[in-house]
Amino acid sequence: MRIKQISLLLLILAGFLLFGCGDGSSSGSKNVSVEGIEFKEKTLTLVVGEKAELEYTIIPAEATTNVTWTTSSSSVVSVSKEGIAEAVGVTTGGNSKATSGAATGTATITVKTSKGGHTATITINTTTKAQTDIMSLPPLKETLGEHFANVGNIFNPSDATSASGINNTRLTRHFNILTMENNMKPSYLGGSLNGTTVTPSSTNIATAQRMVDAARASGFKVVGHTLLWHSQNAGWMNTTNLPAHNDNETTRQNSLTIMKNYITAVAGHDAFKGKIYSWDVLNEVFPDSGYTSSSDWKTVMRSENPWFRAIGSDFVYEGFLAARLADPNAILYYNDYNTDQASKAAMIRDMVRDVNQKYLSGSDKPAGEAAGRLLIEGIGMQEHHNTGVSASSIETTIKMFKALGVEIAVSELDVLGAGYSSSLDTGPNKVADSPITNQGLINQATKYNDYMKVYINHKDAIKRISIWGVTDNNSWRSAGLPLLFDSDGKAKPAYYGFIGAIE
Repeated sequence: MRIKQISLLLLILAGFLLFGCGDGSSSGSKNVSVEGIEFKEKTLTLVVGEKAELEYTIIPAEATTNVTWTTSSSSVVSVSKEGIAEAVGVTTGGNSKATSGAATGTATITVKTSKGGHTATITINTTTKAQTDIMSLPPLKETLGEHFANVGNIFNPSDATSASGINNTRLTRHFNILTMENNMKPSYLGGSLNGTTVTPSSTNIATAQRMVDAARASGFKVVGHTLLWHSQNAGWMNTTNLPAHNDNETTRQNSLTIMKNYITAVAGHDAFKGKIYSWDVLNEVFPDSGYTSSSDWKTVMRSENPWFRAIGSDFVYEGFLAARLADPNAILYYNDYNTDQASKAAMIRDMVRDVNQKYLSGSDKPAGEAAGRLLIEGIGMQEHHNTGVSASSIETTIKMFKALGVEIAVSELDVLGAGYSSSLDTGPNKVADSPITNQGLINQATKYNDYMKVYINHKDAIKRISIWGVTDNNSWRSAGLPLLFDSDGKAKPAYYGFIGAIE
């Protein structure tokens, strides 16, 4: 028995010596000499802001080595130590109109092996011209989903031709919450007035209902936009039916009854009640100037707002209360633009604070409502911006609103490719007339990146990111080329700036 054991040990030892003790000339990859390196592609085109992992092959394939990376122009293409190239700039055409042709640049990226010092190069061309179709890109609702549960856009009747679902595949691929661009505004749903009774337009209700049902059938949430506004109002919302109250309580109470009946007729309609994720109850009540951060919000609202004129500042509280009673499960929002401006932000803050304090201390709550629930639960920061708006001013306002304990929505995001000009807010299908330069597109991308970084920093309060349109040509600011995708539905530098903040 002992002889067999010794024999077995000798066999094991012999095998170990034969197979386990190389002399340094075995075929292990760590000892194979590197004979060269080559890129899989010789050239590559990247849109400014776009990144790509550069793929290469060591020759022979079984050899291994570390590599280093260099770029011939870091202002055109940067490259990381991991071999990630990013188009960061152009060298020609920056000052040309974007619609006249793209700006371009070229840089050479070199990879070098640490063993043998072998090199390979790839030429990377940069451009401001969009290249990749929206349907080939990862869904934005997934890309942004790590930070924001609700990623939205707008929709119109043509996107919901049947109540069975949304037929716009760009929307279904990239977004999960939708806002009607126009079809829930007062001019559409306000209908008619008889005495103090409001009857919504049955035709327009049917269209909006089809859109809501289609969105929900496709898995979208829906934002109701908007109930009370100074613009795009129903014809009866005029000075005849809603005269200035002039401290006449009878006149004021009559207008108050009409407003409550209108909100109840719309927000409480079977087409919408229980189906709307959030309502923009009040939109843009403060003008752009004429007050300071220390003004009294109750006195500086837009004089052209029919409800302020007819009821006074109490219409804010009463309007939100009517919406709460009409659709108790919906989140109620105030929505406005230029919220980066300190004076307007202060007026919004003071109004929301005072309305919520009154509600919490009063007895107007619906039966069974959770203790501590606010009346104005959210503030929509529209974020219709331009390249002159700083990210720091936006962040200052977000911090101000967060202190109120409300949630925040980036509700209508777009960014002009230049500083503000009213000539860029002239409606859809004005791309051919756009004065935006290629450098403007690059600056726009930088702003999208800066803003998104701020939003991510405050993702605890920001519950929704909604972009106001998909492609430039359909934007209400089309001359300013304000969106992430061009008229052909391809990703602009703005897209890469936007998602680049997440990486």
